[in-house]
Amino acid sequence: MSELLVYKASAGSGKTFTLAVEYIKLLILNPRAYRQILAVTFTNKATAEMKERILSQLYGIQIGDKDSEAYLNRIKEETKKTEQEIRESEYRTEQCGSTQ
Repeated sequence: MSELLVYKASAGSGKTFTLAVEYIKLLILNPRAYRQILAVTFTNKATAEMKERILSQLYGIQIGDKDSEAYLNRIKEETKKTEQEIRESEYRTEQCGSTQ
C-alpha cells in the first residue's frame, strides 16, 4: 500500500464521504490496512467528523442501516464485492482491531 491519494475540494463537496468510502474500502480489501492508512485533516473538528463517519458507517453497513446504503453501494461498485462479502470483511476487520 504505497499509493498516495490526495483529495482537494471546497467545503460541502463530499470530501468526508469520499474519504470514509476509501478508508472502509481499504479495510474491506485488507482488514489490517488500518495500520498503514494516514488520513490528514486540518482541524480537530474535521478529524472527529471523519472518525465518527467511518465508525458509524462501518456499523451501519454491518447491520444493514438504510443510512449507510450510499456507502455500501459505492463500495460494492468499486470493489466488485457482494454485500455478503463486504459484511464478512467487516467482521474480520472488527476481529483484527479488537486484538490491538
